[in-house]
Amino acid sequence: MVEALKQVEEIAPWPKESIHKKYHQICLTKREGQSAPDCFYEGSGGIYRTMVDGQEVIRQQELDERDYCTFIPEINHTYFRIVYDTLREFVSQQYDGQLGRVRLIKSVPRNCLSWHRDPEPRLHVPIVTNIGAKMVIEDEVKHLPIGRAWYTNTIFYHSQFNGGEQDRVHLVTSVTRKESFWTMG
Repeated sequence: MVEALKQVEEIAPWPKESIHKKYHQICLTKREGQSAPDCFYEGSGGIYRTMVDGQEVIRQQELDERDYCTFIPEINHTYFRIVYDTLREFVSQQYDGQLGRVRLIKSVPRNCLSWHRDPEPRLHVPIVTNIGAKMVIEDEVKHLPIGRAWYTNTIFYHSQFNGGEQDRVHLVTSVTRKESFWTMG
């Protein structure tokens, strides 16, 4: 996976000077009609809920995770294509769902996210990590080691911090339900 990460970074480097800088994200999937290089960065961010003065508020741009259903052709040659196909099949069979956006997300050393919740759960596949990188969901704190995909129920309040001295990079995808699920019964 580290080799695939290097291949993607050659095609779509981590954002440096732009509105996307704070996100440190590279998209592996895109909306229909988007093209490179913009498609690698267009899906950064998303909608989430956070607490302000004891009240829950919605932040960021609203987007439909299911719109990001096309793997970006410029990176089809990387191992991430195999990972994507494997996760897509797994989510379809195990959750009767589909993948939303698939992104590489980097957390730099001594950095953290806000306390927030997402509209849907996420799968995390650690690529680069360190023992100081932790995921916090409600009152549970866990290091996500390399070597497997981790289901994280991020509809609950959560954060992530990297208290280590090296970057943390995960492949992250949302898990959405098929349209038929929302219209049943």
